[in-house]
Amino acid sequence: MFSMLITAAILGIMLFVSAVVLPVAFVSLPKNLAGAFVRKLFPIYQVAMFVASQVAGFLAMTPHLRPVAFIAGFIFALHFVFLTPAINRASDLDNSARFKKLHRLSVLLHLIVIALYAFALCVDTCYF
Repeated sequence: MFSMLITAAILGIMLFVSAVVLPVAFVSLPKNLAGAFVRKLFPIYQVAMFVASQVAGFLAMTPHLRPVAFIAGFIFALHFVFLTPAINRASDLDNSARFKKLHRLSVLLHLIVIALYAFALCVDTCYF
């Protein structure tokens, strides 16, 4: 049961960051400051989501949440190790085509994780 609470928190944080924090940052701050903010935020966010996903996976007692949590954690780890540095490099080199492609991949991965967690929570709540 605790793993489902962690998962709900992960899902809530992901939705809040995507729907509130990032849009407010890019509307309220100059582009260079918003970019600097996101560069500081995302590594912390990804590590926190990875750790929370792993804890949820280890504590999961339901059949769908355990694999989803570990898959999501793996995605966060890949994002942290490979995708975020590549996005930052593309931005630093003013390679807008590569930046856009990598950013779209980042958004897609986040949507996949959101969908996986939403599915696992919806299905596994039927067991309780």
